Amino acid sequence: MEARKKRRWPYVLGGIFAVLVLGVAIVLWRLDAILLQQARAQAATFSQQLGRPIQIGDISTKLFPHIGVDVENVSVGAAEGEDLPLAEVKALDVRVAAMPLLRSSGKDIQVLNAEVTGLTVNVIRLPDGTTNVQRLQERLASQQKPEEEAPPENTPPTDLSGVRVDRAALTDGTIRFVDRSGAKAQELAVSDLDIEVKDLRVGQPLEVKLAAAVLAQKQNLFVTLSASPLPPTLVPTPERLSLKAEAIDLAPLGPFLPPSVGFQAGTLTADWKAELGAAIPGGKGPTRLEGAIRALGLKFAGAEGGKALDVVLDTDVKADLAAGDLALDRFKLDFGPAGIDGKGRVKGMHGSTPSVEGFELTSHDLDPAVLSDYYPPLKKMLGGMIAGPVGLSVKGSGTQEAQALEAEVDLTPVRLRIPAQLSKEAGAAMRLTARLAGAAASGGALRFDAKANLAGVDMRPGLVLNKAPGQRLDAAVAGTYQPTQDGMKVNVSQLTLNVLADTLTGTATAALAGQGKKQTTTFALDMKSPRIDADALLMPEEEVLARTGGKEEPPSDDATRFNGYRGDMKFQVGAVRYSQMDLSNIVAHVTMVDDLIQVEKLTTGIYGGSVVADGTSIRLGPLPEQRPFEAKVKVQGVEMGSALSAFTPKKVMTGTFNGNVDVKGVGYTPGQLKQTLLGAINGNVANGSLLGLDIISSVTEPLAKALPFAAKALRSGDVTSLGENLPFGVEIKNGVAQLDKPITWSRPEGAMNFTGGIRLDGELDLSGTVNLAPQTIQTLTLGKAKPTEAIPVTLNLTGPAWSPKVTGLDVKPAATAIAKQVVGGLAGQLLGDKAKPVQDLITGGGQAAREEAERQKQALEQKAAEEKARLDAAARAKQEEAKKKAEEEAKKRLRGVFGK
Repeated sequence: MEARKKRRWPYVLGGIFAVLVLGVAIVLWRLDAILLQQARAQAATFSQQLGRPIQIGDISTKLFPHIGVDVENVSVGAAEGEDLPLAEVKALDVRVAAMPLLRSSGKDIQVLNAEVTGLTVNVIRLPDGTTNVQRLQERLASQQKPEEEAPPENTPPTDLSGVRVDRAALTDGTIRFVDRSGAKAQELAVSDLDIEVKDLRVGQPLEVKLAAAVLAQKQNLFVTLSASPLPPTLVPTPERLSLKAEAIDLAPLGPFLPPSVGFQAGTLTADWKAELGAAIPGGKGPTRLEGAIRALGLKFAGAEGGKALDVVLDTDVKADLAAGDLALDRFKLDFGPAGIDGKGRVKGMHGSTPSVEGFELTSHDLDPAVLSDYYPPLKKMLGGMIAGPVGLSVKGSGTQEAQALEAEVDLTPVRLRIPAQLSKEAGAAMRLTARLAGAAASGGALRFDAKANLAGVDMRPGLVLNKAPGQRLDAAVAGTYQPTQDGMKVNVSQLTLNVLADTLTGTATAALAGQGKKQTTTFALDMKSPRIDADALLMPEEEVLARTGGKEEPPSDDATRFNGYRGDMKFQVGAVRYSQMDLSNIVAHVTMVDDLIQVEKLTTGIYGGSVVADGTSIRLGPLPEQRPFEAKVKVQGVEMGSALSAFTPKKVMTGTFNGNVDVKGVGYTPGQLKQTLLGAINGNVANGSLLGLDIISSVTEPLAKALPFAAKALRSGDVTSLGENLPFGVEIKNGVAQLDKPITWSRPEGAMNFTGGIRLDGELDLSGTVNLAPQTIQTLTLGKAKPTEAIPVTLNLTGPAWSPKVTGLDVKPAATAIAKQVVGGLAGQLLGDKAKPVQDLITGGGQAAREEAERQKQALEQKAAEEKARLDAAARAKQEEAKKKAEEEAKKRLRGVFGK
């Protein structure tokens, strides 16, 4: 009985295994169906985007001993008006090793084979002259979404060390060219197209082979690209390139190229090899270019007289950039009538004593305008910017003991018209010469010196320099150049720039590192000059407006255009003339980090005094409203009359100013500053006078007329003395400079007290009191009134600062008080000792005037306090609004980072 029970287990296990096999078979059968269904659903979505039907014939999968997918009969169909599909693929076969993938949880991806077979692409030229490929590109461009926010620059590169591809290939591919634009359809093809890559993985060299039959029955184009061992990113660094082409007739391809090219005929023959080495970024080792590429009989629509263009590159060039060796055993580049020829050798340029053996590289007939007769699209590309033969020459120079290379670019015969930059007539001087010697004693950096003569250039089209043809503009530099692993370093030990009548000398350094958005440009500049006349150097504003029709150049919308810049700039200038201002002994140290400009040190003499602006900063945002600044300026002994006259039609005041200016804001136009400028100005004016208005006269004239008896106003000219020392403090908010406390000063005729402020456009808004001294009242009344105390008069100062006006003048209380003083005096003369009670009763009017003045003063102070409170509230509201806006911007950026 027991034996019978034990013999049942094989059947049980067999049944379980059969069920598992059946289950796996069912899953595989259904898996193919499920994948096919999903693939067709995705194809339907892409069909809507492309405007072309996408069909997938079948999908089959395999899970053991490797994971494989076979896709058959895929096609991207024809759009409306087309009779052939855009592309077809007979089969796509992908095989991935299963066990490494499973053991590594998907990190070890070993692709055994990835092959596309029977790819056919149909390029159709339609009756309207366009192609189906152009139509597809236009449709995709119209659906293109705005670029998403770039990921942070410190994102590490993707590590693909776990990926290995044993073989990837495209076999038996075809590109058909079908011309439907004529009465009779024509067809040609690039067939038998094979592309193969083997053993693609980290640490192994890469080799890509391409072969195709271009408009021929057998393969006649062969390209091989080899790369150095691949890094973890699998981004290749090319090492070798070979190209072979066997007399390919290019004429049939003309109708399928963009109409703007106008290509009609030509043949291509090539047998050329390149050992790239250190000539490309990241490459190492020597460089060699050997062989020839010939594109002959190239004809383009519109060519003058049907001229054909021959382009020939024939080289046997060897170079070792690390050692500084270059051998031109053969170098010839011809394009039509123009060409560049080279020969000779250079050895040891990175050493201290290089040798030059018959080295020569020269151009002939290099006239872009003439070349455009052969290739008409060049005329449109140049836009009339350049015409005339360009002279290019590189030759050996120096003595046997100190040899060097000397290069010269002569643009004197050339006519230039570069929009918004410069222009030059043919025959006007424009020449650049440079000399390259051996490496410096240390560091292996090449020594160079260069001179540029731009006397014949008109720089005025650039709307910056006011330099006309014939005026002086030349530069001379000397220094060292050294390539680095990811960029270069330049050290200019001598720099001289002559512009018009001014000369600048100094030194400079620059270093470039990285690529793309991670590129950094570090530079330093140290310049000196005895004198700079900026008014002569720079284009006058009225001429700029006349040339531009009053339109300002639109600001850049690229918020990252200064990213990566790191600068340190120092200047020493004996004298500068700018905007009719004369500055002296300027010493400046300015730094730059991205778009932030920071003034580390700035001192200058101006208007008889000195200015220190250490700590001032500004950001160069893409838009004016995104350019915050903070100015910290200390002023000592500046003559106010001259300083203010630079901003007003005429002199406003005299005296010297000592104090501090501490303001911040956003933007630089009056409209922007009116909304954003905040800060304070504190200091004092010594021996100052307000010009254009005598406040005492402006008060006493209407007061004299208001008296019931003859009186004489005081006149001392249109000047108001501000005393020996007038301290003041101004708080700037919302475009208004508000006095933080009343300003008070005295003069023999009376004491003055004012509150209020001044707008950024120069409009005054001051309210105050003039307390006329007893002696002034006595003089005013011709001795009739002899008060013992000052009599106040209230008034406002309004209008432009350069043409102030007295408004709101109320002389009635003062006139009444003076009249009572006169009546009291007459009573004393008539009644003698008995007149005292009457005088006290009458002269009480003086107290009434003072009380009325005090009441008005308090009302004005209350008004000023209310205005200050209103400005404070408005400033707080704007700051809160800016804070909320910044928070919203931060939230948007976070949403962009996390995709929510």
